[in-house]
Amino acid sequence: MSDEGRMNDQRTHWPQIIGSILVAIAIVAITIAVTTAQFGNTPSAEIEAQEERQKQEEELAEERQEAAEERREEAAE
Repeated sequence: MSDEGRMNDQRTHWPQIIGSILVAIAIVAITIAVTTAQFGNTPSAEIEAQEERQKQEEELAEERQEAAEERREEAAE
């Protein structure tokens, strides 16, 4: 194959390479958009704060339940 043939061969791959890169970028952008739409754009600090509040509420509910059980036991004695 001559040098000119190789040059033409290499040049014909550039549109395919550029097209592949553009498709990859589009796939990443769509994935980010879908993920954000499903899970929201909530910062991790806010999520941690929600989890902490939920944990505190659960602990408070357990303490109330234990206190109520203790009162019932004292009343039964």
